[in-house]
Amino acid sequence: MLAYMALILALLTTGIATIFYCKAYRSPASTEETAILFYRTAACAILIASGYLLYFLLSDNFRYEYVFSYSAHKQAFAYKISAFWAGQEGSFLLWALFHTVFGLFLSRKKAPAAMAAFCALQLLLLVVLVCKSPFRPMPGLEADGMGMNPLLQDPWMVIHPPFVFLGYAALAVPFALSIHGLFTGHHKEVIAQSLPWTLFAWSSLGAGIFMGGYWAYKVLGWGGYWAWDPVENSSLVPWLVTGALLHLLLLARVRNTAVKYAYLAAISNFVLILYGTYLTRSGVLDNFSTHSFSNEGMGGLLGSILLLTAVSGLVILVWYWSKMPNEPLYVHVKSREFCLCATAIILAVISLIVFIGMSTPLVTGFWGHPASIDTAFYNTAALPLTAAMVVLLAEGTLLPWGDNSALHLQKYWWLGGIAFIAVILTFIAGIDNLFAMITVGAAAATAAATLTALHNKILPWPAGVAHLGLSIALVGIIFSSLASQSVTTSFEPGQRQEVLGQGVTYMGKQSDAAGNTFYHEFALDTPLNTVLLPHTKLSAAGEPAVHEPGIYRGLTADLYLTPALQSNDVQKYQLHKDEKITPEGLEIKFIRFTMNSGPEGDIKAAAILEVTKDGIVQEVTPELIPQKGQLFRVPVTVFNYEIALTSLNIKDGEAEITLRSLESINKPEKLETEISRKPLMSFVWLGAILVTLGTVWAALKHRCTICTLAKKLHDKLSME
Repeated sequence: MLAYMALILALLTTGIATIFYCKAYRSPASTEETAILFYRTAACAILIASGYLLYFLLSDNFRYEYVFSYSAHKQAFAYKISAFWAGQEGSFLLWALFHTVFGLFLSRKKAPAAMAAFCALQLLLLVVLVCKSPFRPMPGLEADGMGMNPLLQDPWMVIHPPFVFLGYAALAVPFALSIHGLFTGHHKEVIAQSLPWTLFAWSSLGAGIFMGGYWAYKVLGWGGYWAWDPVENSSLVPWLVTGALLHLLLLARVRNTAVKYAYLAAISNFVLILYGTYLTRSGVLDNFSTHSFSNEGMGGLLGSILLLTAVSGLVILVWYWSKMPNEPLYVHVKSREFCLCATAIILAVISLIVFIGMSTPLVTGFWGHPASIDTAFYNTAALPLTAAMVVLLAEGTLLPWGDNSALHLQKYWWLGGIAFIAVILTFIAGIDNLFAMITVGAAAATAAATLTALHNKILPWPAGVAHLGLSIALVGIIFSSLASQSVTTSFEPGQRQEVLGQGVTYMGKQSDAAGNTFYHEFALDTPLNTVLLPHTKLSAAGEPAVHEPGIYRGLTADLYLTPALQSNDVQKYQLHKDEKITPEGLEIKFIRFTMNSGPEGDIKAAAILEVTKDGIVQEVTPELIPQKGQLFRVPVTVFNYEIALTSLNIKDGEAEITLRSLESINKPEKLETEISRKPLMSFVWLGAILVTLGTVWAALKHRCTICTLAKKLHDKLSME
């Protein structure tokens, strides 16, 4: 009760702070002091609510529905903490917590219009939390919780969501500062203050995206790190727009007219964050994403918040648009200003393409046939634009501000030679896509140009590190995507095969002491004594829940082993009521399903099947029994076969069963395994790390610069 009351208090005090900040825009300073007092009260209340949720999770307080759904007694300590943001309610509370902390920093800037906008956004987050509270009590007392999804019980998933929400929360600051700039006309002040926040948001959101990609690569076992999934795209679009915003802010320092485009990017970016939140949490993507939230009745509320924010922000922007500076964005095409402007436009166009793709299920749903777009759409549309952007990066890195620099560029003709050699090497490596070759050539030229610019001190080190990281990451992405090789083969225990130039021996299957995980052991010829252990973790119900591949990481390539998820001896079938199938000399007919009360009042489901072999008919009833939030299978044996019920769709009258011959248990086990060679994967991760480090470094540098300028201004005013 106290935790929920803290949320109510935060909502009320944030609302009052919003009103006082609106008054402080035109009233004496005492009004702003009152607003700060209420804002700090709201911050304390959100901190208390967050502390309560963490305490409930760590103390296994299963009286609350959220704790019951995402934690359990045996759950590791780190995952009890990460359960905080594993569900909808907890992740909104984490977002609100970060948002509030950033608001405390912003409140020191004495910018009441910015704080009014910032508090309004905080108010909307708190409305969601009050309506969808993580402190809802359970209807009855539970001895243990369901536990977090085994897929999420991974160290990378402990830190991936907080980084994403740090980025989301930080991007509220450029949004609020843009509103402040529109009302006050203090554009230079707004640009200077927005830069470090934008850099911080770009680095944290980018780090979160890269962590998610790394987790997908090492855990999901499908061999990639990016699938253009709508949930992935919902964070990629704000990251791309943040990149455009950053380049516009840099341009706005020398060309005043870029200010209004920077405001447009800042406002629309936060609206896009809310749009992505609506898509992933309203149930719109239920059938199109493997990790979106299901429909929990929040669609209307989130849609209203999105609409309110979009209309308010854009109306203010349109109202003040004509009053902002209006002059050419650049004078010469061969200038740094043009490169910054063109890069911002390209990033915006790529984000628009991804936006269209991820919105397709929603738009097509209006016509009654929701559909998604194939990944080829994204690759085909984004690759030429990426190539153009990297060409601009190679050129713009060495260009000075303002002047027509055609003669200046002639000094660096050798960059073209480096790009040409890189293109030839890419072609020899087996990549014949024109835009991919251009991208690799331009990335090599960018790396050389960046090192030259750093040597000549015409590029700051943070920007140089980020540019180098982007060049390296793009080369890794192109090679790992287009030059990968893959072979699927069958192993028996002790068998050695030569696969993709590597000797691989399957040593057999083993299980851990607790029986919660089983491993397939593979030995590689080189390096000697290298062992890979792709493994499968079991859920509490004893069902396979997580399949992690075995990866040998090399500087030039990764070797990626993925055993088949299901034994060939186990066949899966789906039957509708009265439908017959005839596998392996049997005739199986789905008669009907039954629903009965279990020993603890739970409803257990069963499928009644008629199995016929050689004219003999037997009726069997495989069951699904719920226990502690899990469904346990109770298989049956008939005619030397085992039949298990795996799922039951009562609405459509459909049952899914598995069939396994009991004779196969005594046969030597064969294992289907996909083995892939993925070149330059290390470049992807190294580049991502460098981009993150460079942007964090730049954010700290700009923050220090602002603090120094503010101190000088304060000292000057004190002397006067």
